[in-house]
Amino acid sequence: MLRTNHGRILTILLLVSLLFACLACICKMMVKIENLEEELYREQIKSFNLELQNEKLAKQIAEHHTGDTVNFDDGWKLITVTATAYAPLDNRSGICADENPNVTAVGVKPVVGVIAVNPDLIPYYSKIIIIGDGWIIEGQALDTGGKMRQEVYWIDVYMDSYDEAINFGRQQVIVLFKEA
Repeated sequence: MLRTNHGRILTILLLVSLLFACLACICKMMVKIENLEEELYREQIKSFNLELQNEKLAKQIAEHHTGDTVNFDDGWKLITVTATAYAPLDNRSGICADENPNVTAVGVKPVVGVIAVNPDLIPYYSKIIIIGDGWIIEGQALDTGGKMRQEVYWIDVYMDSYDEAINFGRQQVIVLFKEA
C-alpha cells in the first residue's frame, strides 16, 4: 500500500510539473503574441502614414503637366519627360554615341543605371528615379546626347544592347531627381 501511494504521489507530482511547464510555455507564447501585436500596430501606423504620403504625391502628380517641375521639401524634384534608351556599346544605329562610346559626358564608363539628360534641366550626378507604366528604374545623370541637348524634356536610359534599347521604345515617364 505504501508503494501504491508513493507511485500515485510521484504521478501527481509529474502531472503538476507538466502542468506548470505547459503554463510557462503558454505565458511565453502570450508575451510573444503581445509583442507581435504591438509590432503589427506600429507597422500599421507606418503603412497608414505612407498611404497618406502616397495620396499627397498622387495628387501632385495628377496636377502635374509636362515641363512643370514639382519641388519637394527634401530636395527631390518631379518632372514628366519623354524617355528613350540608348546602347553606346552596341551602337548598330550609329546614333547611340556622339564620340567615344566607352565614356559618358562626365568621363565614366557607361553601365546600367546611367541616364543621359539635359544638364540644364537635370544637373549631372543627380540621383534619378524613373517611373514608367509598371516599372521603375534608379540611376544617375552621368551622360547627355544630341536629342537631350535639342529637347530639354527628354532623357535616355542606358541599355547593354541595341535590341534592349529598341524594345524600350519611346514613352512618357515621371522622373524624380535630387541634385548630388
